[in-house]
Amino acid sequence: MNNQDKPFMSSLKEESGRLFMISFGVFLFILFFQPFPLEMLTYDNRLLYVAGFGGITFFSACIILILLPFSNAKWFKTSDWESGPPLILSIFLLILNATAFGFYIRFVGKSPLSLYIMFKVVLVCLLPVLILVILYKNKSLERVIVFLQKQNKSYITKIREIEKNGEDKQIAIYSGNKAEKLSLKYKDIIFIKSADNYIEVHYLENSSVEKKLIRNTLKDIESQFTHHNNFIRCHRTSIVNMAFAEKLTRNYSGYNLKLRKLQNEIPVSRQYLIIVKEILSDHN
Repeated sequence: MNNQDKPFMSSLKEESGRLFMISFGVFLFILFFQPFPLEMLTYDNRLLYVAGFGGITFFSACIILILLPFSNAKWFKTSDWESGPPLILSIFLLILNATAFGFYIRFVGKSPLSLYIMFKVVLVCLLPVLILVILYKNKSLERVIVFLQKQNKSYITKIREIEKNGEDKQIAIYSGNKAEKLSLKYKDIIFIKSADNYIEVHYLENSSVEKKLIRNTLKDIESQFTHHNNFIRCHRTSIVNMAFAEKLTRNYSGYNLKLRKLQNEIPVSRQYLIIVKEILSDHN
């Protein structure tokens, strides 16, 4: 049997353990709530008698949910088990369990059967089926979450590759009257700071940090960086290249961002704090 035809169970041991725990739950439920007559039995015999219900549940489930699917693998594909055992197996399990419970109560427990007793038998036998559906649903959701996490990592990697390719592109930063122009590669810009009617552009040139004053406003040039995820507004006075970000610090005046190549830290406003933390987390 290949992996495609294998039912939705990680291993025989895991499936058996799951069924054993459900059967033990049935044992405890019947022991404490006593839906079936137990008064005529002594305490020790009562424990053995109730344990029989758990045993019936376990062996019925093993036959229907393990032996049957493995012996007929082509009928039970993985997709049939995404949200629980196939409906036909659930019905078989309910019928087999309820029938075995009825015979057990009548011939081992020596109790007469009635419609009311059989109604309770069916309800108790529904419990394992419902629990299995919930467990499989949970397992299915876990698989979906893992898949989406892998997809998300793949997309983030691709986005970073695209951004990295775009870092070698140049940007022209003009003054307000277009009389002055500064051409830089995106990857060389460290941060841009507003200074009255000017902006201060801090950038790398031959591995050293340079600074250039241009007569313009931060608001006017911000739109040139909106398509680059690495460039974010972290304060009303600053746009930073998060590729240079090292860590977020805090002191009595608030939060600050430590950038590589710079001695001074950049202030971070509370309104931008969440996005700064998220990008730092992604980079780490």
